[in-house]
Amino acid sequence: MLSTALLAAWAVVTACMTCSVDAAPKHNQQNSYINYTTVTGYFLQDEATTNASTFSFTNTNFGLINRTYPTDVNYDPRGKKTQWQRFAIQVFRLNRDAPHGTQYKLLYLGRHGEGYHNAAESYHGTPAWNCYYSLLDGNGTATWDDARLTPEGVTQALIVNAYWASQVKTQKVPTPQNYYTSPLTRCLSTANLTFSGLKLPRRHPFVPTVKEFFREGISGHTCDRRGSKSYIQNAFPSYRIEPGFTETDQLWKAYLQETEVDQDIRSKTVLDDVFSMDHETYISITSHSGEIASLLRVLGHRPFRLATGAVIPVLVKAETIGGFAPTTAAEPYRPICTCTSPPARTATTSDCSFATATSLIPPASAMAVVHALDDYYLAITLLITIGYQLFFFAIAFSLKFDKLTDFAGGTNFVWLAIITLAFSGHHNARQIVCSLFIMLWGARLSGFLLFRIIKTGSDDRFDDKRDKFWSFLGFWVFQMIWVWTVSLPVTILNSPNVTRFSQPDFGTGRDIAGVILFAIGFILESVSDVQKYQFRSNPANKGKVCDVGFFVWTRHPNYFGEIIIQFAIFMIAISPSAYGYVTGQAYNAQYASILGAFFLTLLLMFVSGLTLQERPGAKKRYESGNHWESFSRYTKRTSILIPLPPQLYEPMPTFLKRTVFLEFPIYVFDPAKHADQSKVREREAEEGRNRTPERQERGSHEGLADGQQ
Repeated sequence: MLSTALLAAWAVVTACMTCSVDAAPKHNQQNSYINYTTVTGYFLQDEATTNASTFSFTNTNFGLINRTYPTDVNYDPRGKKTQWQRFAIQVFRLNRDAPHGTQYKLLYLGRHGEGYHNAAESYHGTPAWNCYYSLLDGNGTATWDDARLTPEGVTQALIVNAYWASQVKTQKVPTPQNYYTSPLTRCLSTANLTFSGLKLPRRHPFVPTVKEFFREGISGHTCDRRGSKSYIQNAFPSYRIEPGFTETDQLWKAYLQETEVDQDIRSKTVLDDVFSMDHETYISITSHSGEIASLLRVLGHRPFRLATGAVIPVLVKAETIGGFAPTTAAEPYRPICTCTSPPARTATTSDCSFATATSLIPPASAMAVVHALDDYYLAITLLITIGYQLFFFAIAFSLKFDKLTDFAGGTNFVWLAIITLAFSGHHNARQIVCSLFIMLWGARLSGFLLFRIIKTGSDDRFDDKRDKFWSFLGFWVFQMIWVWTVSLPVTILNSPNVTRFSQPDFGTGRDIAGVILFAIGFILESVSDVQKYQFRSNPANKGKVCDVGFFVWTRHPNYFGEIIIQFAIFMIAISPSAYGYVTGQAYNAQYASILGAFFLTLLLMFVSGLTLQERPGAKKRYESGNHWESFSRYTKRTSILIPLPPQLYEPMPTFLKRTVFLEFPIYVFDPAKHADQSKVREREAEEGRNRTPERQERGSHEGLADGQQ
């Protein structure tokens, strides 16, 4: 049997989609309907003497009044039970003794924590917010389109989580048996932060249902526009989404808003659905200030405005009454007030509409998030990288020109960081720092390698590839993979699927550690590059082993620094997920971006770095006799990668060198196994021939001297 509620929903949706200025038809009357009343006398919030603006639910046991119940005589004759335990028995008795068609439920109505829309309204002032800023997606510093929680909002939700944990343990507060939430991100996140980690009964885990009609009062403000169904599924994969939930937001209309009458119809509809389909007693609903106010009106509760993050329990009596339901005419959406420029700021506040914000958002030009192919920016960055590298490949192959090869690789990192940061529409400190770090690293690397190749003239890596199209292209394809993969932490950090979540303030322990590691890595890499270049530029050092500066402690300080840099950037970029701000698939994507740092490490250790320099370099020195003895002594006393004083490394047991300090057997040169003995014999024979004339000449001079004596 269709209920009045479903017809009310149809009327609201019709009004939303048509935005007609004509009044919608009245609801059809049915032979029964649900009537709601608030059962007073149990919670302080029900009492007319309670001031909502100063009331604190965390200081008053959720507001539960300290009183006796008729059930105390049999259930708690000695007065040993908590107030909540005795209340639960009272509710059980109310349901047991209720006539057919009547039920009692306790609704825990929770308002989301502070969102960026609250902070923006607090900063700009309500008049400017309502007619100007609320129509934008953001202001370049923050985004309030489907607003995420601010750090303060996250803290508020975590405080409520700790309060729930404490009250469940000490007061035996009945935990919700089912959970519902608005589809807007600030509520999805608040519900997750509030109830995750609590000790809940196995029969009633935290698996909330997302219901469209628990959303905030719908207006042309972008903070009221929800994300797509796919976004919710990816960001909160454990959440259920009610049947019929559309992929895109069909209710939000630019420059239009629903009336209070329509919102109450919507609230009645969703309550009818919950009370008809959910047979549990304790229900959690995470919603918004305006929507909770509407729910309270429908439930017959007195007005009680909640601060961000606050909770109000409401004991509800729901009676199914035979006969015709009272008729309520749905109203069409109405235009909202707009202005071409923001009026002067005032201190007046309201929510999306109401602000209790503590954080401020500095003014900036409005910038919208760019959604390019996918919301992790993986496809667009891959296409940019392919195009950029192919452009330089065409130049290099056509002109047999080596000087731009490494320049193309390093500058590609710079462009990807700039583009993804610009596309994100968000410029929080962490994004800027990570983007600047990879830009600084890429620019320095490409600049140094360009300078070096200009000095040397050509790159011997391409001597056997420069004239072979496919072989030469293969190097460039590998460079594409290198650039795209190593950029992943910054690419994903700047992507809409991550930036739509609130972010912890920059300066966490992880951020500070990452900055310190980056500084160490950057100094190691850049300084050691200069030290080695200067050493080799000195003709007196030709063929000698570079054992100056950082090369005293490690044979490859530049490689070690480069590895440290990438893990440092990842460490900073992952902070939003590490501290619980980012969830769902975006959380997984952020952690998966460690692939970039690992790929670079594997590349340097097993592909193009150590494997091409260690054993091959030793083999070349041994076969040519080029300072072999000094090189052999250097490798025995100097760590291959991890910096360590020679005094500690040289006496270290071999098994530690081969394991902990990464000098794997694949790097070790054994003359008996790996040298080309024919080349050694040729070199020794050549040395012998060179020494013979010297000895003969020396002998003749000695004989002449003897004769003179």
